[in-house]
Amino acid sequence: MKKGEVTKKHIIEQVAKLMNQRGFTSTSLAEIVEVSGLQKGGIYNHFKDKEEIILLAFDQCCKIMWERIESELQSKTSEKDRLLAFIEAYFSFGDNSPLAGGCTIMNAGVEADDGQSPRLLEQVQQQMRILLLQLEDIVKRGIENKEFRAEAEPHEAATFIMSSIEGGILLRQIFAEESHVLTVKKHLSLYINHELSAISE
Repeated sequence: MKKGEVTKKHIIEQVAKLMNQRGFTSTSLAEIVEVSGLQKGGIYNHFKDKEEIILLAFDQCCKIMWERIESELQSKTSEKDRLLAFIEAYFSFGDNSPLAGGCTIMNAGVEADDGQSPRLLEQVQQQMRILLLQLEDIVKRGIENKEFRAEAEPHEAATFIMSSIEGGILLRQIFAEESHVLTVKKHLSLYINHELSAISE
């Protein structure tokens, strides 16, 4: 990797952590300069504009999220356990994780829907589609191997699971209380083990 590429990668890694906590569009150039250790001119030697930094920082945060999710799913041998592991992994994003600031997709989505960055909104939508499709695929495989009921609807299941997770995360952020997450986890576990499962536990 060339020196310029190393510097650019370093900037994005530092800025991504900041933006996930402070806001992707609301983080100022002064804050970017401070966290990167470069001057304004040095920043623009590596990036076309602030939006490029925002989009790359969002991608970096999503990469961290995906690495965490995939590492949890790889060790599971059943589709039911993969769903439960996905839920645990997604709820693990918070102040004491490699991705401080919570769910990147929620954080960026709240900002991006106000029209400040249509390109960021597009990336948020794309990442959420990928998450939903991953959940759908898990449910489909579970139906095929008879872990889940034949009449289960993968798209509906994925939507219910993802919206429940994001709702729990939002309440945790608003009230700074873990109890909301614990409640969502409990009910999602009941849903997976009883409503989805071909054999209720």
